[in-house]
Amino acid sequence: MQPHSIRDSASLASIFWFTAIFLAIFLMAGCATEVNNPALERARESYTHARQDRDLVARAGVALERARLTLEQAERVWTADKDVVEVEHLAYLAEKRVEIARAVARRRLAVEELQRMGTR
Repeated sequence: MQPHSIRDSASLASIFWFTAIFLAIFLMAGCATEVNNPALERARESYTHARQDRDLVARAGVALERARLTLEQAERVWTADKDVVEVEHLAYLAEKRVEIARAVARRRLAVEELQRMGTR
């Protein structure tokens, strides 16, 4: 009778460990359900990088603000709906608006330099 109880204990221990491992995997998978959108990540990175450029912020703040608003809209759509097509479209627009802000800043810098050269 004792060998039978040892076998039962081993079987219960196996079931316990299998259940514990299964629950751990299940919980980890549950934590990983937040899926990131690569286009949204690129747009965030582009905007964040642009915000760190003081010259860009000073010379093209309004254009950069438009990029921020578009990025926020993309983030809202992603959070609420996970609409990949719409988010990728908005993320693309946000990235392009950052590029526009950079172009505006470069143009304004060029105008400033021409004005300085003209006053010499």
